[in-house]
Amino acid sequence: MDIPETAVILNQRIITRESLDSSVPAALKLKKRIKRFALDNELDHLPIGDIVSVALDEWLTTRGY
Repeated sequence: MDIPETAVILNQRIITRESLDSSVPAALKLKKRIKRFALDNELDHLPIGDIVSVALDEWLTTRGY
């Protein structure tokens, strides 16, 4: 498979995107933690899709996919 580097894709001005629906365990409080992270780092906008892209790409790459 010819998969480009995640940073290269995310740094492009125009990105073709696809939807990825998922539910996460409420006990992990991910939404609250992401909001706290954004506040602590003075970020007006935190692109959740980009965070998910990086995390899933790293997870799949370490497993050989």
